[in-house]
Amino acid sequence: MKTARPAHRNSKPGTFATRMVSDRILRRVYILFGLFILFSAAIVFRILSLQLNKSRWVQQEMEEQVFFKRLEADRGNILSAEGAILAASLPFYRIALDPTRIDTARVPNFQDSLYTLAANLTTHFDAPEDRDTLLYISRIREAILKGDRHIYLTRKKLNFKELEMARQWPILSWGRYQGGFIVERLENERFYPMGDLARITLGRLSSDSSERRGIEHSFDTPLRGADGYFLAQKVVGDSYVPLTEYGQQMATDGYDVVTTLDLDMQDIVSAALKQGVQENQAQFGTAILIEVATGQVKAVANYPEAYNYAYAMQVEPGSTFKTVSAAALMEDGFVDVCDTIDTGNGTIRYGEQEISDSGIRLGKTEFQKVFAYSSNVGISKTVNEYYARTPECYMEHLKNFGFSDVMNTQLKGEPAPQMIRPEDPDWTVATLPSLSYGYSIRVTPMQMAAFYNGIANRGRLMRPYVVQEIRDDARVIERFGPEVINAQMCSPQTAVRVREMMKGVTEYGTAASAFRGLPFSVAGKTGTARKVEEGVGYVKKYRASFGGFFPADNPRFTLYIMLEEPIGSYISGGTVAAPIFRRIAEEIYRIDSDLARPPADKSGRPGSKPSLRTVHAPSAQEVFAALDIPSAAFPAGSQWVSGQSNGHQVNVAEYSVKEQTVPNLRGMTSRDAVYMLENMGVKVELRGTGRVRAQSLMPGHRIPPGSTVVLFLG
Repeated sequence: MKTARPAHRNSKPGTFATRMVSDRILRRVYILFGLFILFSAAIVFRILSLQLNKSRWVQQEMEEQVFFKRLEADRGNILSAEGAILAASLPFYRIALDPTRIDTARVPNFQDSLYTLAANLTTHFDAPEDRDTLLYISRIREAILKGDRHIYLTRKKLNFKELEMARQWPILSWGRYQGGFIVERLENERFYPMGDLARITLGRLSSDSSERRGIEHSFDTPLRGADGYFLAQKVVGDSYVPLTEYGQQMATDGYDVVTTLDLDMQDIVSAALKQGVQENQAQFGTAILIEVATGQVKAVANYPEAYNYAYAMQVEPGSTFKTVSAAALMEDGFVDVCDTIDTGNGTIRYGEQEISDSGIRLGKTEFQKVFAYSSNVGISKTVNEYYARTPECYMEHLKNFGFSDVMNTQLKGEPAPQMIRPEDPDWTVATLPSLSYGYSIRVTPMQMAAFYNGIANRGRLMRPYVVQEIRDDARVIERFGPEVINAQMCSPQTAVRVREMMKGVTEYGTAASAFRGLPFSVAGKTGTARKVEEGVGYVKKYRASFGGFFPADNPRFTLYIMLEEPIGSYISGGTVAAPIFRRIAEEIYRIDSDLARPPADKSGRPGSKPSLRTVHAPSAQEVFAALDIPSAAFPAGSQWVSGQSNGHQVNVAEYSVKEQTVPNLRGMTSRDAVYMLENMGVKVELRGTGRVRAQSLMPGHRIPPGSTVVLFLG
């Protein structure tokens, strides 16, 4: 039997498998070799690309390291009418050191200078618990050894005064090129020296270059100025070094804005409004003081200072709008002061709406009493009787009185009045009667104040304005003056008759209790409006207001007060808003020399009775006795008294000086003012001659230790 032989005599076991493994290895080698070739080619290509574009890459490197840094313009100041700063931009700085600039070998006593610099830095810029002189010394020495071109000496932001102090210290006093001193200017910060005084009217900035509301927003363009630039180079630590030797474009600082606001009056209005809102637990309040002849806004206050209620809030004014209706009726000759109006039983119906008088039943009475006692029935009945067939005539009067467009053109955001008109589908038989006493119309407090100012100005409607000048230091860039909206919104005769009826409100009407005993007369009108809530209608929540002017017979100032939702037993305009009006009027009467001047004698010259401010009581008694000037009894033991003449005698009251609180010195003689302040331990600086007309620290503010009060005399 034969044994079978294999098909291939020469083949060995495993030869085929070995060959396949070898093929796979070769393929991998070829792939790796190919990748190596491609990678090498990419490197060569990159090198050639860098070489060919060398200039472009160098330029990009320079652009990344050297750049233009914005040089921020100083924002202009906002000033009061007398030139006091209400808003200013303060520059802040950060100081650094370039140790490579310091040649320690050539500087005598370098170690002593370094120690003094470190001691000054810790003393002035570190908290007591963080002071470590050796830490500063070691940081600067280490930077010198390493060749660092930029290290911050302190993280504290320095104001200008602190920067000037640091410039006098060793090493830093050698300047940038010998001492390596680097000053980096940061963004300015807006500063309001008077705190919340007129805060919303001025506006506020979220930063020095981002405006919000008020004058800051409305006059942003002139205030902002134009930024400049300088060349800077990046250094280690995400910082930069100024390259000012290569040139810079200086910034153009903003212009100053001069307002019409009187600081003393603003302080009086703000304090009285705050007190009134708090006493009556109201949600908020607003008060507007306007100079009658010019329309200048001398003070505008909102409390709390969170929203500009005076300019931007639309409300149904309620009974203060009855003055508008009375002026329209009298201008058309439909009614006069003594005409009889029948108010019936105090209720009247127009369609589905019933109108009633609150707490009064007048029956048949004169029109002036209808107005003085604020009869809804009497006013609505009279307006409806004469204008129901021609409501357009009544609406034309509203237009003449300024209720057709925005009243203020300087501050942005004031809405135009809103009202139902005869051509609107919502107009009903009840709309005109409702309009007549301040409903079915929405206006701002400023628009109401402007109307009352027109009545005080004998029918001449002025546009209220709060900015009077834009200045570049002493140069006036733009001036804003009185602007007449309507030279005759009503005749002078009508304005005088309305004024006499407004005097009745304060003498025997709804505000009589608030104005008893004043040394001057006030003309005004109360308002108590029910509020409306969306989806509910009118609810038992009220808005109290009072509008008027003083002195009534020769008006100097118009004042409008409004409080939202007073709580308690008293919610009416006569018991809530009128007392605030009185408080403000009394204070302004006391400080305003034109108001407190004694009446003229028969020759037309001012009387001889003095207009007293705050004086030293013993000295005043001696003077009055020597000149035979009649006066009320001086309070026993009083050192200081204040008051004014009523034309017959000088009425005085004790003036108490509060410890460490700035007194009101306006109107005092310079000798008395200096004597009072020096007794309080305050240094005094006098500028000018005469009586005190202004002071650098506001009355009522706490006196800082070691402070100096500057008195401006005139």
